[in-house]
Amino acid sequence: MNYTDMALDVQFQRMEKKKKLLIDLIQSIPVAKYMQQPNPQSWSVGQASNHLYLSEKLSLAYLRKKMSYPDTIPKFHVKSWWGMFLYKIVLTSIIKAKAPRQINMWEDQDVLLPEQLDQKWSELRIELFDFLREKYPRFRNHLVYNHPVAGRLSMKQMLIFFNDHIHHHTKQVRRILKEIGSE
Repeated sequence: MNYTDMALDVQFQRMEKKKKLLIDLIQSIPVAKYMQQPNPQSWSVGQASNHLYLSEKLSLAYLRKKMSYPDTIPKFHVKSWWGMFLYKIVLTSIIKAKAPRQINMWEDQDVLLPEQLDQKWSELRIELFDFLREKYPRFRNHLVYNHPVAGRLSMKQMLIFFNDHIHHHTKQVRRILKEIGSE
């Protein structure tokens, strides 16, 4: 294993650990509480958890499509770290960023129960990790991912975002559980 593989594997391991913590948390919740919104303007635990899965699922679809046209993918530029900085400000502030329509849980998205979510998300992760490992040697110095707030990101930056995203929504899940009296 070379250094670049290790850089991806470190992010993959972090993602898996965070996913396991979230899945363990939501599997102990009764279905009614899993689906309960604390108020009409807030997602339920199920919606927040499924949002993460959908985000990764649609990101993989985007990467597959984008990488089928390799000449359209820009080379890495250090200013992509500025985008990372911007989204970290949004994640840690009271600013709410609206999720894109395809992963906005107000848009008639299916909400998988914890066991189904765990199974589908685990299968997706295998696909995602295999795809990235295969493509990383050719595209490691390219901005392959387009984040709605951060803009163009490299594969490694995308995985850093996924880790931050899981962390952010796991905190949201814990907050929801307190609001509905289930923690």
